[in-house]
Amino acid sequence: MNYSDNKKILKAFYDKRGLSAYFDQDSLYLENAFNEITSIWFDNFQQIDKVNFLMISEAPLWGKKKKYIYNPNTKNSQFFYRNDLGDILNKNILNKENFIKVCNDIGFLILDISPFPLNYKDTKINYAKNKNGSLKLTKKEYRELVQLTIPTFFEQKIKTIAEKKSTNIKTFFRYARVKNTFEDLVSKVLIDNKIVRDQQDIGAIFKKGGGIDKTKLEMIIKQQPL
Repeated sequence: MNYSDNKKILKAFYDKRGLSAYFDQDSLYLENAFNEITSIWFDNFQQIDKVNFLMISEAPLWGKKKKYIYNPNTKNSQFFYRNDLGDILNKNILNKENFIKVCNDIGFLILDISPFPLNYKDTKINYAKNKNGSLKLTKKEYRELVQLTIPTFFEQKIKTIAEKKSTNIKTFFRYARVKNTFEDLVSKVLIDNKIVRDQQDIGAIFKKGGGIDKTKLEMIIKQQPL
C-alpha cells in the first residue's frame, strides 16, 4: 500500500471540482501524513496477536499536532476516551500509551475508512465544515472518494487484518455517518475477506452527541472470551 496510488485518485478528484491549484500544496501535507500514519498503524498491528474487535472509523484529524488514536503523544478525545474502555474492563488506564497497550492486549483494532486526513486547517477540502476557505465534502462526494480508494486502501488493510482475525471477530462502526454512508461498500469487502458473514453482522457503538455508547461496546466485548 502506498500514497502514489491514492494520490492519483485524489488528483482527479481535485481536478473534477476545479481545485487543481490547491492540490500540490495539499498533497505535500497528505503524503507526509499518510506515510507516518501508515507506519504507526502497521507497527501497532504487529503488537496484536489476534484481532478480536475491529472498529471502523473515518480518518485521523492529524494536522500539526498529529492527532491520531495510535499516536501515544496525543491525548484521547471523544472519539475514544480511556474510560470508555477502562470502565468496561474494570481497569485504570493511566495514559494514552497504556490505552494503546490495553487495546492491543485484547485484540482491539481501529481501522480508518479513508486514507486522507483531510481537515479545514491543512487542506482545501475536509469532512466536517466550511471553514478557513476549506470546503466540506457533500455526502455524495465523500462516498465517491471512499469508493474510489477502497481497492488502494481499505481493502488492502482488510486483507492484512484477515490474516490475524479471530474466529469470532466482532466488527462495528464508530460513527453513524460512516455506517449510513458506507455500510454497503464496506460490507462487501468484509464479506469477501470473511471478516463478517453478512451486513447484519456489523454492529455500531455510536450514540447521540458523538460519544461512544459504552453499553453497546460492553455487550460487544463481553461476547468475545478474552
